[in-house]
Amino acid sequence: MPSGIRYLDADELDRLTKAFVVWRDAARTPSIRRARERMRLVYAMLRLSGAKLGEVLAVNERTDIDRTKCTVRFPANHEGEAARKVVMPRDFLDDVERFASAPINRALRGELFRLDPGFVRRKLYEQAKRAGLPPGRVSPTALRHSRAVELLRSGVPLPVVQMMLGHSSVVLTSIYCSFSDADCQRIVSRCVAKETRMKTSARNTFFGAVSSVRKSPLFTEISMTTTTNQEIVAVITNESFDRLGLSEAEPVTALVKAPWVLLAKDENKAKTSARNCFSGKVTGIRGDGVAVEIMGELLDGTPMCALITAESVESLDLKEGDTVWFSFKAFSVIINIP
Repeated sequence: MPSGIRYLDADELDRLTKAFVVWRDAARTPSIRRARERMRLVYAMLRLSGAKLGEVLAVNERTDIDRTKCTVRFPANHEGEAARKVVMPRDFLDDVERFASAPINRALRGELFRLDPGFVRRKLYEQAKRAGLPPGRVSPTALRHSRAVELLRSGVPLPVVQMMLGHSSVVLTSIYCSFSDADCQRIVSRCVAKETRMKTSARNTFFGAVSSVRKSPLFTEISMTTTTNQEIVAVITNESFDRLGLSEAEPVTALVKAPWVLLAKDENKAKTSARNCFSGKVTGIRGDGVAVEIMGELLDGTPMCALITAESVESLDLKEGDTVWFSFKAFSVIINIP
């Protein structure tokens, strides 16, 4: 983190959150407990949303919270911008709903979060002291910084954090990012190592994203849409699916070895049990008298390679420039994640 940014780490945030819960539970009367729970909800909104204090205190829980989508709407910080919606944990929104729907809190409906800013700051300082934290380090702004740092360290992209915080420019959000020479070297080294691990003997590679998933007791059928809008179907075991942690819209790579690719010159003959079948042209033929490597290109420009016997080349009468059908079974597709 750059110097000068005041924020709390994960352990400090956890201690502060527990301090608010202990403080609420120590209330001697129901009315005091309700007041402390209200303050705890304001703290939780600050801690989980990354919003400014004024934004949180202006929230109307009846109109600004969508429990179906788990979002809280905050007004735009700049003229001409639309209000932003921030995703929040469902259990927190359930707590808000329970508190707001209680008959005894009827008078607070629509104004649950509308506390005095000075009172909120004072209670933050008090709970920071109870949590063993220097009061000067705990403030609404420090909580906002803490949420930004937490998200970035979890791998959330900078533009997404920018949108969540309501910054007008990603440059403002970038104040949370600082990389030393050692950091840069370590990051690049990890990327290079990852690229090395991705190298494979498979000659046919398709890039895209998961478009649908269908599971059976033993296998999972994955459909992916390539960057050129081709559909590739793969069938893998449920264990492999769980290990990859795949979900819809996730970027993936499909690999197919050359010996697994079938060739046909006639469209009707290309109608086989193979789920993946694409038209293309032969761009090169190279063989040794026994096995022949057929290089081709699909209509969308994707390069293809098939390895067949010399007898098959002769029976198909394959020549450069011929239109052919490349096909491969769903079980022949290897799924990889970038």
